[in-house]
Amino acid sequence: MTTLDPRPQTGAAPWIASNQAMWDARVPIHAESAWYDLAGFRAGAIALDDLELGGVGDVRGRTLLHLQCHLGLGTLSWARQGAQATGIDFSSAAIAAAQALAAELELPAQFQQAEISQCRLGRLFDICFTSWGVLMWLPDLAAWAQTIAAHLRPGGTFFLAEGHPHLFIWDDERDGTGYLPRNPYFRHSEPVTDREASTYVDMTVQLGHPQHRWNHPIGDVVTSLADAGLRIVELAEHARLPWRPLSWMIEDSDRPGWWRIENDPFPLSFTIKATKETSR
Repeated sequence: MTTLDPRPQTGAAPWIASNQAMWDARVPIHAESAWYDLAGFRAGAIALDDLELGGVGDVRGRTLLHLQCHLGLGTLSWARQGAQATGIDFSSAAIAAAQALAAELELPAQFQQAEISQCRLGRLFDICFTSWGVLMWLPDLAAWAQTIAAHLRPGGTFFLAEGHPHLFIWDDERDGTGYLPRNPYFRHSEPVTDREASTYVDMTVQLGHPQHRWNHPIGDVVTSLADAGLRIVELAEHARLPWRPLSWMIEDSDRPGWWRIENDPFPLSFTIKATKETSR
């Protein structure tokens, strides 16, 4: 059995360790929440949206690695779709919950704890997948992209669905002059730190932990993947998002559970599909 080193890179170690503790604290709250709807999942629901399903495509009989899998519902959904799925996450509590759910439902998926910049499973996959609220927890996209490349077979596919990085800069309040920019857009080595973390499933909850976040412009995402030997085959921006980070967003009447801004003034999310070059 492969031994994984969950230790983060030295420079970012205190921030990542702090985020690990924060995510561990979120796990029992998320497992009981309507947001994750474990009862519905146990009844057979698929915890994947149309962008994810359409972007990845048919997974039957294919090996799939899910990065930053949290409670494992996405990983287990890919298993229900026919994939040989493996999920990794840096939260030991999340991995324990995912393993327990896989055993309970008798779904053929594996889970292992690993910090993403250090993760090396020693095997290759047909597909690497990650989605929604994942990049903001990573101080180093180069290490992230190298982890993806290290686990894709030649010709394999990577797919990402993520909130648009311009959302990171705006405060969630509005005054007479328009949106309020508060945080950096371009690369920054020091994280933006929220001294008291809440959770998106219940904003009234106080976890007793800080959280540390980094923004990554789309250009940096694309360049990191290209530098790791991946070829970008599709980049799309979308005017909708499956959560509501800004208070003036409205629910998409055509897609319940998705949010947009009236008149679609700018993109709210983006997707990337890339393949691993066969010559590297």
